[in-house]
Amino acid sequence: MARFDGRNVIVTGGSGGIGRAIVHAFAADGARVYSAGRSEERLEKVRVESAAPERVQTAVVDLRDREQVRRMVRDAIEAMGRVHVLVNNAGIAYSDPVLDLPEAHWDETFAVNLDAPFLASQEAARHMVEAGGGAIVNIASTDAFSVESPQTHYNASKAALVMMTRSMAHELGHLGVRCNCVAPGETLTPMLGDDMDQPAFRRSYLARIPMRRAAAPEEPAAAVLFLASDEASYISGETIIVDGGQTAGDWYDPRDEPPVPED
Repeated sequence: MARFDGRNVIVTGGSGGIGRAIVHAFAADGARVYSAGRSEERLEKVRVESAAPERVQTAVVDLRDREQVRRMVRDAIEAMGRVHVLVNNAGIAYSDPVLDLPEAHWDETFAVNLDAPFLASQEAARHMVEAGGGAIVNIASTDAFSVESPQTHYNASKAALVMMTRSMAHELGHLGVRCNCVAPGETLTPMLGDDMDQPAFRRSYLARIPMRRAAAPEEPAAAVLFLASDEASYISGETIIVDGGQTAGDWYDPRDEPPVPED
């Protein structure tokens, strides 16, 4: 028996990157998945490529629109009858020096990375409380704990998401709703663009990671499924960092650093 047989899951940002891996992992593990994103074509491609396309339903949603966020959760409940798990995966990132950071980029970053997860979580939690419980997993970032520049807006939004998760876990625990975070480090997703194909950039990134490699999207996805499963039934308000040891600290003496693999 699969871990998520009979369970229904909402995944935002399900059209690529870590979201694609999360959708595929839940579908392969028995869940029915309501996958939301902005591109119908990309959502459909992810659905068709999954191990169980018949268990994946897609919905085009603009998470910058608050009403669309709320309606997404209501539509998923109507379509599946009940929602057991919500995964707030969608996120955006701009690189703007703080002195030149446009207000529009600040607003959009917080709208997608914080407002949408809050609104979706609030809507889903109300349903979960009435239905007998559930689990919410938010995708944060190691940038919530260790600054990456020039991304003040992104760093701040992810740090706020971690605290929002802890706060909701504190309030909702006695009502049967668990809330946790997964904070990926460097992961091979489209968000990195073509940067990892550039040897100098790639080596500088890998030099910061004790395991000397970036994560595959399936690795943070595995942490998501664990937190959403009954195996994590007594875990709430926590953040699992999936970063190959990057945030553990820096090497004091560069002469002792492990070598970075050659390209």
